[in-house]
Amino acid sequence: MINRDNSLTSRVDISCKREGSKTLLVNSYFDIPYKVVHYGSKLLHDHLEVMLMCYSPGVMDGDTLEVTVHSPAHTEMKLFTQSFNKVHPMKKGASQLMHVKVDEHALLQYLPMPTIPFKNAIFHMENLIDVAPAGHLIWGDIIGGGRIHSGERFEFTRLHSQTKVYCGGKLIFFDNQLMEPGKQPMERMLFMEGHTHQGTLLIVSDYAKAFKEELDEVLTEQFVDMSYGFTLCGKNALLIRALGESGEAMHEWLSNIGDMCWSFIRHHTEAVEPVPVAVPKKAVVKKKTTPATKKRTAKKVVAEK
Repeated sequence: MINRDNSLTSRVDISCKREGSKTLLVNSYFDIPYKVVHYGSKLLHDHLEVMLMCYSPGVMDGDTLEVTVHSPAHTEMKLFTQSFNKVHPMKKGASQLMHVKVDEHALLQYLPMPTIPFKNAIFHMENLIDVAPAGHLIWGDIIGGGRIHSGERFEFTRLHSQTKVYCGGKLIFFDNQLMEPGKQPMERMLFMEGHTHQGTLLIVSDYAKAFKEELDEVLTEQFVDMSYGFTLCGKNALLIRALGESGEAMHEWLSNIGDMCWSFIRHHTEAVEPVPVAVPKKAVVKKKTTPATKKRTAKKVVAEK
């Protein structure tokens, strides 16, 4: 919806369902300037891959976006974004709210492209995620320091990101980041420490601990252009956080780990979480009765008496 001040109030609703071995897109409601499409051919995989596209230059002053994503039981979905989330200069600010629900034995992966706040940008992001006790979530997030190559390095006004993850109705993860370069020493220790991009990857699954043991062997050395760390931040939650200089490199690195985790979870769930198969009821076939059949049946009854 276009408001009087030319800002946009938009809503996106995505849900899927499981049919046999495939996960299919059920609902893909979207308002301008957003669109939901299949990522590549929908026949290539049994799981569902969809992309959230935006055909506007980016987030403008006063814009509001609400996204709802639902992964029902035993579905497998990967959600992508088409391009960087560009947040333009503002006076009032813009906001984005995501509601995510992952049901029992469902697997959802969301690794969006980086958010880039321009000079004087004001942006609030809130993510409310509900994961069932036997659900699986791979959640990514990348925040850039601005248009670095255009000379805008931490010149945005305010960026506030909140992510709350509930498992079985209990809050297991709360990430609350407030960045105000005009009031905070963003380049110093305990902030960005000279880096320009921050990446986060959260894995919520019964297999998070086992996957962390795999990372202990895989990620044995620091990368030259990236610093990172990972830890179990809950019983079934693994958090990976990295600092780097490139949004593209950060996204590629987190995507590789996310895809590795996706394969790891699917390998384990295929063995212990079989998909329930509905057995069709046998159809009752009624034989057509003819006058001749009725006579033979009557004679048989009389003979038996």
